[in-house]
Formats: sequence, structure tokens, C-alpha cells
Amino acid sequence: MRVDPDDLVYRNGQSRSCRGPRRPGGVRLWGRTRCRRRRPVSSLVEGVGASPGRALGPICRLDWEIAVVAHRTIRPEDVESEVERFDAARAEAVTRLSSIGDDTELHLGPFEGKVFEAQAYMIEDPDLVEGTRAYITENFLAAERAFELQMLEHRVRMLDSGHAMVLDRLADLMDVRLRVLSNLLGVLEPQLPVADDEPVILVARDLPPSLAVRLDREQVAGFVTAGGSRGGHAVVIARSLGIPAVVGVGLEIDRLTHGERLLMDGRTGKLLLDPSTEEIEAYRTVSARVTERREAIEAVALGPTATTDGVLLEIQANVDRPDEIARARRLGAEGVGLLRTEFLVIGHREIPTEEEQLEAYRSALEAFPDRDVTLRTFDIGGDKFPLFLSMPTEENPYLGWRAIRVCLDLPELFGNQLRAAVRASRYGSMRILLPFITSIDEVKQTRILLNDVYASLGTEAPETRMPMGIMIETPAALEQIDQLAPLVDFLSRGTNDLTQYALAADRGNARLAGLFDAAHPALVQMYRRLVEAAERNDLEVSVCGELAGEPVGMALLVGLGYTKFSVSVSALAEQREVARAVSSADLAALVTSAWWPDAKSCRAEIGEYL
Repeated sequence: MRVDPDDLVYRNGQSRSCRGPRRPGGVRLWGRTRCRRRRPVSSLVEGVGASPGRALGPICRLDWEIAVVAHRTIRPEDVESEVERFDAARAEAVTRLSSIGDDTELHLGPFEGKVFEAQAYMIEDPDLVEGTRAYITENFLAAERAFELQMLEHRVRMLDSGHAMVLDRLADLMDVRLRVLSNLLGVLEPQLPVADDEPVILVARDLPPSLAVRLDREQVAGFVTAGGSRGGHAVVIARSLGIPAVVGVGLEIDRLTHGERLLMDGRTGKLLLDPSTEEIEAYRTVSARVTERREAIEAVALGPTATTDGVLLEIQANVDRPDEIARARRLGAEGVGLLRTEFLVIGHREIPTEEEQLEAYRSALEAFPDRDVTLRTFDIGGDKFPLFLSMPTEENPYLGWRAIRVCLDLPELFGNQLRAAVRASRYGSMRILLPFITSIDEVKQTRILLNDVYASLGTEAPETRMPMGIMIETPAALEQIDQLAPLVDFLSRGTNDLTQYALAADRGNARLAGLFDAAHPALVQMYRRLVEAAERNDLEVSVCGELAGEPVGMALLVGLGYTKFSVSVSALAEQREVARAVSSADLAALVTSAWWPDAKSCRAEIGEYL
């Protein structure tokens, strides 16, 4: 059983929508959902929320592991046959991955299918193949032992790189290891569970992408892993399937035993072990009400979004992949406020062609012929590096070579994207958004490149040019709004990166989950200064970060004066309902008069209003 909105009651008596002081009697209301105080019981496990949604079900442990490969030598006369055995196991693995990739592309889309193309390239890597053969021919090792040693060497090199994306690539490396070793040792690929009474929650040390694509939403309610990251391929697949996921649980994974019931939250990373009968019933009641509410919301999705005092709000969609566009339109999205374009490069071994990009951008514009589509240029780096780029070794990749820095250093990559965007703009209202801006020079350099593209395509007239904006997701950009304003046409605030840079808290670190909160009072002051600076410079400003996708966050931002938002497709219906249920004037008065010492106080007071 799954439920998406933020109404899950935990054992500590709180939920995301039920924080802070309660009304007399211990009952709080938001919309039509009632949340009652529960007795405190310390039975929470925390990881990193990776794929949103809530799930309840029995735990099913699934571990496809080959922990130890025995040391075995061969006779010199068996070397040739052992090399042939290794090559056969490799070929079988590549064939299987090709089949999985084709099925994945058919059911989930080309982006997800590229994951297995990348794994096949790993198996055919010359260093891996020749290194394994050398162990066999020179050290007379059995094929499985030779391959295992090569895998260990590759793993060490990846860990030594110090790059954040190593967590993602390691999952693929381990998938390749399991598949080839299983072929060599005659180990069968595990079968996914078939639920008898209700969907299960898979718990594993790691979930290989090749197993993740076989998950059935009718059988698997969610999954939890000890390792992994929010950008891992298994998580990307889970999001495509709409399956909640929590990663990074670490050694706490051993507390999750087979058959025990688990209540999980894929947004916050919280896991509630062995919930009581009362808590399960509360969850099911909320789930039923949420379903009813979602159906009612979708029925009026195409109506305007206005507060109770008549302030019109514009709520657009954050789109990760083209297959989300139709659902965003159906749920009443008023355009695309953030079209992420990384799906065109992550998992690819070559720079995407101009024509390939043109078709992707055109499809988004044609789905919203009367609305804006805001294309964010490639935000690669950090934990997202395509296969065609060499990974630099960096102490802190999130503060290194990423986003606009990569694009300006690679004019072939950036030029292709800008040309495709300009050509696509004839099919609708296209806007360009630059991520991770920290200096005026970055905007000026992009303007020069864009002017060259206009000139080469014969579209130099001002009326044919696309609006160009910047993401305000670094303190440096925020402090330079007045100087940047003459160079840009609009602003879009991202809360995720801005939060981690302002609070010095890694958003992927489960230990810092309590510190990483976009409602921190220092950040609230930043949001206030940004909307004031935008008004002073006559610039449109929107919010596309996760804060805009939370009920409390939306209310806070409306109170600060924001009127344009872009949220995940899964949050569209709920956030439009929130917007229609609040008074802009009341929230402005609340936010103006309040002083909050911490994020918890802020959320509590806004939550009490809701």
C-alpha cells in the first residue's frame, strides 16, 4: 500500500504535515486529514530518502551476493580453455544485459535503457578483459578468481578517485561483477518475490539496476538498501516506476529482518519498524483519504490556481524525463518551470546530437503550446557525470567542476544544446535557464555563445530570441542580483543547493538530515531578500526547489511574496490544493510578524495555520 502526500504519522507522534504544537486535545487538522498524538516509541531507522512515496508491508530480504571467491589455480594446459570460459561468461552477460536494456527501453524509456548499455561497455572494457586474461595466462588462476581480482582493482580505483558519483558507478560495477561471476560459478539470478496477500518491501545491501528494472508495483511496495545514493541507477528506475526508496541505511540494515512489518517514507528516509495495530490503521485511513482527495483534485486540475483572497499563483512542473510531460499536463501544470536535460547525457558514451536534443525539446513544447517551457542547461558534475567525460579527482565535487563550469569548458557539448534549444523555440515558448551561477562573467560568456548560435542560424532579431534566466542556488548569485539583473530576463530559485551551501550541510548525508532544512531562518531571510531584489529590478522570480513541493514550504513562500512555483509532477495536485486553501494576506502578515529561532519553529507555526 502506497501513499504520496505528507500525512504519515510516525511513532514520535509527528508527521511532515503535523509538526509543532497541536490544538487542544492533541488533534491537528490539515485539509481533511486528522493526525492524532501517538505514544512515543523509539523504533525508527533513518536513511536517505531517494524516491518519494510511503509504503507499508512485510520485509522481504533479497541479497544476491557472492561474498568470497575461492582461490583456485589451474594447470598450464588448461589456460586456453579457461580463457574461453571467461569469454563465454562475458558474452552471456552482455547478451543478458542487452535483453534487459531492450525491455527497459520499451517499458520505461530510452534513458533508463541506457543504464545497461553502460554496463555492457564495462564488461567489454579493455583493461578489465586483458587484466583478467593476464591473471589466467600468467598466474594460472581460475577465471572466476582472476575476474574477481580485476573487479577488486577497479573498485579500489573508483574509491580512490574521491568523486561523489563513485557510489552510483559502484552499483553498476557490482552488478557486472555479480552477473559475470554467477555465469562462471553457475549461480542462478535471484527471482523477485511474488506477494501472497500484500506487496512487500524489499530490503537488500544493494539492489542491482538489473533487478530494479524487474520490480512490479503490484508485488513490491518499496525498497531499502544499505548503500547507494539518490542518483544511483536503481533509484532512477524506482522513480520511473513510482516505487518509494530509501538508501544509505548502512549497518542499520541488519535491524530489518525478513517478515517484519515496515512503514517507510521515501521522501524523508524514515523507517518505522514493526508498527502497532493502531499506527497501521491510522496509515490506512490516511491512505484512503489521500486517494479520495487526489481523485477530487484531478477532477478540477485544469482550473485556475488562486488563493482564497484572489491572488493568482502559477504552478508549473519540474520534469526529469519526457515521459512525465503527459501526466504533468493532465494534472494541470501551467507549463514546465524546470526541464532537466541530464537524461540526454547520463549513461551515454557520446555527446548527444543536436537532432536528438531537438526532438526531446520539441516534444515538451508541443505538449504545452500555450505555456512556457524552461529548459535548464546541462547540470552535470557533482554526482552526475556522463560516460563521455573523464572524471576529475576532486576533494568536494559539489564545489568543483559542474553545471555551467563544465558547459563553458566544453563548447561542443554546450553549443549543441544551445543550437537545439534555439531551433526548438520555433515550436513554442522556450526559455533557457543557467544553473550554478556564481559570477557575472559566466552569464556574459553564455550570452556570447548564444549570440553566435543566433547568428549561425539567422535568428538575430531581438523578437526571435529566447528569454534567458539564471538559477539562484549559491550565496554568490544571491549577493549579486543587482549586478546580474541587466544580463538576464528572469530568476529561478533552487532551494536544494542553496540550502546545503548556506548551511554547510551535505543533503545526501543521513547524519545531517536534521540540519538540512530549507526552512532554516537564515534561508528564510535569503528568500525574502531575493523576492525584494527581483521586484526592485523588475524581474520575474520563481521557486523550483523541493521546498515549493511541500505544503508548509508553499505557504511560507506565498507569505514571502512568491507567486510562481515549479514542483515535481507527483506534488502538482496537492500543491495546487494547498494554494487554493490559503490566504496570501494572512500568510504575509504571519511571516512578517514572526521571528523563528530555528526551522522547526518555522514549520510548526506555518503548519498550525494550515
